[in-house]
Amino acid sequence: MTDRTRIDWTAPAQLVVWPGEETEERPVTTLREAVQAAGAIAAGVAWIVLADGRILRPGQIAELRAAMTSG
Repeated sequence: MTDRTRIDWTAPAQLVVWPGEETEERPVTTLREAVQAAGAIAAGVAWIVLADGRILRPGQIAELRAAMTSG
């Protein structure tokens, strides 16, 4: 997942925080924006749902955050 040449940072993605409130529509952003926003989550566990149905777990999100800062 951290091969920077294969990451589509513009892919549509939704950030989901669990536990969270499901009272409103989750906004669709880019993978880059979702990964950045996940870093600001203070309470709960961040997951990212991609448009193709893949779900990125917290460890995968951490790898992507590291890839963003190393490049």
